[in-house]
Amino acid sequence: MLPTFRPLLLTFLLALLPLLLGFAVNSAAPHPPTAARVAGRCTRYCHDHACPHALPANSPAYFRLRPLYGLTIRVLSAGGGGPMYVLANLLVFLVGIPLLLLHLTYAVLRDARAIRRQQQTTRS
Repeated sequence: MLPTFRPLLLTFLLALLPLLLGFAVNSAAPHPPTAARVAGRCTRYCHDHACPHALPANSPAYFRLRPLYGLTIRVLSAGGGGPMYVLANLLVFLVGIPLLLLHLTYAVLRDARAIRRQQQTTRS
């Protein structure tokens, strides 16, 4: 394998891990997805509205991150609701952030390889 493709291959293999984990979690879910409010568990309703199950005692992170979540929704909705919100959401979370993370991962792997190569030449 060419040395320049090794960091790229590692990057794509690492990128597959969250997809595989998401597939495993979704296929093993005990309940079918629903947007209806269910008293005993969280559903899509909790995503679309403030979660009635969350309490400061059992979900402190939820309450700390709720303002950031609201800000994110407002920013994504700035271009208008409906289809524009959906498009902005897809572009940011399914295209922009993954591409940024792939680029950063590839750069780290590439630079680590260059650093190792540089250290070997200085020792010799």
